[in-house]
Amino acid sequence: MTKVAFFGLGAMGEPMAENLLKAGYSVSTAIHRSRDAAERLEKAFGLTIADDPLEAVRDAAYVITIIPEDADVKPFLVREDLRGAMRKDAVVIEMSSTMAQTVCEVDRFYAECGIRVIDAPVSGGVTGAQKGTLTIFASGDDEAIVQAHPLLEAMGTNVFHLGKCGNGKAFKNLNNLLGAVNTMVISEAYHIAQKNGLDLRQFFDVVSVSSGDSSQFRQRYLRMVDGEFEGGFQLKLARKDLRNALGMAHGVPAPLSALTLELMNAADPSTETEDMSAVEKILKI
Repeated sequence: MTKVAFFGLGAMGEPMAENLLKAGYSVSTAIHRSRDAAERLEKAFGLTIADDPLEAVRDAAYVITIIPEDADVKPFLVREDLRGAMRKDAVVIEMSSTMAQTVCEVDRFYAECGIRVIDAPVSGGVTGAQKGTLTIFASGDDEAIVQAHPLLEAMGTNVFHLGKCGNGKAFKNLNNLLGAVNTMVISEAYHIAQKNGLDLRQFFDVVSVSSGDSSQFRQRYLRMVDGEFEGGFQLKLARKDLRNALGMAHGVPAPLSALTLELMNAADPSTETEDMSAVEKILKI
């Protein structure tokens, strides 16, 4: 049975690890912040909880990380002791949403001893993670991606090979730029419809089969109508990915994206962990 060391059992990571366990992989982890998710998977699906990351990666063919911030990824992965505990033929699959340079530094660190790195952030939200239908933006060592394809397909239905390491992060950040700007415009349309006394649910029915439709509209508009902001893609993470995407611009004008980031920065701190559809609160009169 192929062993996978999986780190980052958050809202996305927990169902992703569950799908690997269901697919027949032996999955181990070490506690990072909370034991709850690990203990649920241990009880229901046989996840192994190791005493520390070094024990978790020992003999693992794959080491997966999906961690929220750039500031957490490097301290966790760029470590002599962790690298030394891994198999020499292990493949590191870095699935966090970070800047491209972060995963490229990870890649260079592991290349020194021949361990291959796949840059593979994901899209599809918690629902996609639960259903195993994520889009996976895979880049880096081609042979490693081909080797890891069955494992990636246990978590996603659309696995793209995107060239050199770092391209996966770039594609993901630009994808989330589109989602963030779209969500802000959806919020504007919601408030204008409300101000004009339109039937807000009928507006959803009409737009969802018209040219104004989008996946963001279908995911987020009714959240705004119902005021249901629990779960989903956290506003603070959406803002982080938008900031990362703007960091790629290198002088290319991006006024709409920059304005969206400015508005997101003005959000009340209480919305930080709410779904990014909570941006509608910024525009309330």
